[in-house]
Amino acid sequence: MDQTPTIPASAAVAPAGETQAVFDGRRWPLFRLLLVNILLTVVTVGIYRFWAKTRVHRFFWRHTRLLGDPLEYVGTGSELFVGFLVAIVILVPIGGIYSLLQFLTLGTAGYLPLVLDAAYYTLILFLIQVAIHRMRRYRLTRTAWRGIQFGLDGSSLRYALISFGYGLLSAATLWLAYPWLRVATMRYFFTHARFGDTSMTLDASARWLFRRWLVVAIPFGTATALLVVLNWTAASEMMALNQRAAEGQDVSGELAKIWTSLVWWPAALVVAGSLVQVWYRVVEFRYLLSHVSIGRSGLRSDIGAGFVYRVFFLFWILFLGLATALIGGAIAILPEQAATAPEPGNAKAFLSLMTAVLMFFAFFLLLGLSGILRTLLVDVTLLKRACETLTISNPEALEHVAQSSAALPSRGEGLADALDVGGF
Repeated sequence: MDQTPTIPASAAVAPAGETQAVFDGRRWPLFRLLLVNILLTVVTVGIYRFWAKTRVHRFFWRHTRLLGDPLEYVGTGSELFVGFLVAIVILVPIGGIYSLLQFLTLGTAGYLPLVLDAAYYTLILFLIQVAIHRMRRYRLTRTAWRGIQFGLDGSSLRYALISFGYGLLSAATLWLAYPWLRVATMRYFFTHARFGDTSMTLDASARWLFRRWLVVAIPFGTATALLVVLNWTAASEMMALNQRAAEGQDVSGELAKIWTSLVWWPAALVVAGSLVQVWYRVVEFRYLLSHVSIGRSGLRSDIGAGFVYRVFFLFWILFLGLATALIGGAIAILPEQAATAPEPGNAKAFLSLMTAVLMFFAFFLLLGLSGILRTLLVDVTLLKRACETLTISNPEALEHVAQSSAALPSRGEGLADALDVGGF
C-alpha cells in the first residue's frame, strides 16, 4: 500500500533573470513509464490503472518547477482505488434501477421510454459535474509546493448545480451563454481554492469572453438550427416509426429509407467551429489565468494559438500515419492467413474470423499507442510552453504563506474514475 511521503519545506527563490516556471521532464523516461503502465494495467485487468495514474501524476508534478522549486504530488494509488470502489457502490444501483425500469417499459408505446432515458442521462451528466469538483479537490489537496499544500473547499453539489444550470441555459441559447457557464464554474472553483492559508480569487468577465466566443458559437448554432429545420419532418416520421416498432411492427426498411434522406451538410459548419475553438480555448485560458490571484500574487501566460495549432496538427498527422500503418498491416496479413486455412472450403469463414481478430487487436493497439503519443507530443509540449510563457507577479508574497489546518479528503477521485472524467 502506498504511503503519503513527508514533504520537505523550502524557501528557495529562483535566481533573478531565470524563467519563473519550467517543465524539465524528458520524453524517453515518460515513454517507458507509460508503456509499463499499459502493460501492467492489461495484466491486472485494469486494476493497476489507479497506481499507473499516480505514477504519471508524480512524474509531471516533480518535473514542474515554480520559482526554482518543484511541485510535489502526494496522492496514492490506494486512495484512488478506494474512491473508485465507493463510487461504484453509488453507480451500480443507479444503473440497476435504470435497467429494471427499461425492462418494465419494454414495448410501451408513447414517450415514456424517452422520458426514462432523458432522466437517466440527465442524472449521469449531473454526477459528472460532481465528479469534476471532487477530482479537483483531491488533486489540489495532494499537490504541494515548498512544503505547503493546496486545497479546495466548497460543495461539490453546489458546483454541480451551478454547472448544470448554466449548461441548460447554454443549450437553450444554442451555446451563446457558454462564456457565463465557464466564468461561473471557474469563479466558484477559484473562490474556494487556496494555497496553504492563502485564498485564491478570479475576477473575470463573461461579456469579454462572449465577444470572442461568437466566432465559435455562430458556426455551431447555425449548424444546429439547420440540422433541426431541414430534418424536422424526417425526425417526426422516425418518432412515429419508433412507436410502431414498440408495438411489435417491423419498420426497419422504412427507418433505413428515412436515414438516407437526412440532410447532413450543415455538419461541415461544426468542423469549422471546432477548428476555431482551438483559438478560443487559448484566448480563454490566457484571460482567465490573468485574472487569478493567489493572495497578493498574480499569474499570466503568453502562450500563442499558432503554437497550439502546430502541436495538434503534428499530432493528427502522426496519429493518421499510425492508424494507416496498423490497419494496413492487419490487411496485409490477411491473405497469408487465409492460405493457412485447414480446408479450402473454410477459407472464407477463416478469413472473416481472422479479419475480426486482427482488427480488434489493431484497434486496441492504436488506442494505447495514440494515448502515449498524445501525452508525449501534446501534453508535454503544451505544458513546457505554458511554463515558459508563465509570469508570476509579486512572487515575494508567496514566501509568507503558511500551511492550512483544513482537513484533507481521505479518498481519491472516485466518481471521476468511475465516469472516466479528467486527464492525467
